[in-house]
Amino acid sequence: MNKLKLIPAFYLIAMALAAQGFEDIQNKSKIADTPHNLMINREAVMQDNIVVDFSLCRYCHVPNKATAVEPLWYRKISIPRFDLNKELDPTNTHVHPLDPGSRHCLSCHDGSMARSFPHRGDQKHPQVNLTAPEVQAPANYNMHLFNFPASGKEISRPDESSELLLTDQNQVSCITCHDPHNNEKGHFLRVSNQGSEICMECHHMQNWELSTHGNPQNPLHADLEKVACLQCHEIHSLPTNAKLLRADENTLCLSCHDGSSDEVTEFASTKNLEEVFEKPFTHPIRINPNVTDVGYEADTDSPWNFGLADDRFVRCGDCHNPHAVTEKNISPVLDGSLAFSRGVDAIGFPKDRVDYEYEVCYQCHGQNQNVRSGNDVGRLLSVGNRSYHPIENIGLSSSVPSLKDGWSEQSLITCSDCHGNDDPYGPQGPHGSSLPHILKAPYSDFPYASIEDQQLCFKCHDQRKIVGDEGFKFHNLHINRAGYSCSACHNPHGSFDSPGLIDLTQSHITSLNGEKKVEGLEPGHGTCTLQCHNVKHVMEAY
Repeated sequence: MNKLKLIPAFYLIAMALAAQGFEDIQNKSKIADTPHNLMINREAVMQDNIVVDFSLCRYCHVPNKATAVEPLWYRKISIPRFDLNKELDPTNTHVHPLDPGSRHCLSCHDGSMARSFPHRGDQKHPQVNLTAPEVQAPANYNMHLFNFPASGKEISRPDESSELLLTDQNQVSCITCHDPHNNEKGHFLRVSNQGSEICMECHHMQNWELSTHGNPQNPLHADLEKVACLQCHEIHSLPTNAKLLRADENTLCLSCHDGSSDEVTEFASTKNLEEVFEKPFTHPIRINPNVTDVGYEADTDSPWNFGLADDRFVRCGDCHNPHAVTEKNISPVLDGSLAFSRGVDAIGFPKDRVDYEYEVCYQCHGQNQNVRSGNDVGRLLSVGNRSYHPIENIGLSSSVPSLKDGWSEQSLITCSDCHGNDDPYGPQGPHGSSLPHILKAPYSDFPYASIEDQQLCFKCHDQRKIVGDEGFKFHNLHINRAGYSCSACHNPHGSFDSPGLIDLTQSHITSLNGEKKVEGLEPGHGTCTLQCHNVKHVMEAY
């Protein structure tokens, strides 16, 4: 027994490795050419590409240990009072690795002996040492999880053919992605990260292979496919952002979608969206500094202020699925930029994948918890109304003679046909405009306006036919002679109980003898009983 104690430690290691088989020894021998070989004379430990001097293993392993934890670790933990063998109970918010193997990796990779994990962003953010029990880790959306979410949406455990390894508890650990003995694929990865191949072992993002980000067709973005996930996501970093993003979501998107490139860390987009968001009327992607308790850390949701988002803000991902966006339109009523986006249907139920553009808009502007009853646009566009613009379904009127060529009574329109950039040569979509309500062309909200201030309507309706009284014989009288705007009589979205989008709720339209209504008898003809511009109309025919 005494002689056994004199046997060199590396000899015992060699005997143990020999029992594993020649193929396994060959694999373990690859460590000799990696940074994990801490021997001074690296070449001396190899013979015919096989490790013959196993003393290099002692930097991580030792064959005898009082309280054994497999594999047998040699390196002492950075925090002496941290119990390496202590079992950590998983919680819904844990982000630190639970397995002893990963915690041993962190004993070196904590920034003291080896490269830190997570990486330190800059000096003003001190390193968080995950091996220290007294350090509270951030919320779990801020780091790559070490367990799989219960939902399983777009993420699942790697299949049996995968080279990734899970722990005995089917959790992710450091060695899931990294093989500490083999650096052939760089960063000790088990699967190549070219085109984020290793990410795709667990993450199965919808439409990624056909998306602009995953499979760019524009030569300007050719290198984007190689970088893939890492263009936007950082796996090992603190401080961290939601979804493992390199910056907050909106800032990150605009770092590329600004029409320029720094030729180092980003790829150029052809359009400058950042400039559009500087216009007077935009979707609120920036938090109002005068409003508190909003953003990623908010405990409660703030209500909408009568449809005005001065106490709320939106993220690019609220409308777009960055893993699925494509330059090809999905259908005439769904742009490719909205492919596989979430939404809310016409009656207020959430959808994981939209079929119509309006379902994206209805997340905030439809019949759901974000909008107070009576202020949502979705109620005006409902197919149950007496009249509506054909967003959800084709219109009810069989004759609309003012329509321009290319439009018909069976046509569907989208929200972005009216709402979007007022610069037709700039980036399209309802991001921002110089005009109120993020409109693409002038549209006056006031009863009196010049015909030039109503150009939005004339994008679909022929101005010559409108003032020529085709469809309604008093259009010219109201527009050219009286100087009324389209909005003086019409609601651009819909009307609950009047034909032709007639809006009788406006202050300049009052009841006559307690009655205020418009009756449609046939397309373009009917009667009205009301008082408007101080003129009384009693069953007046039109």
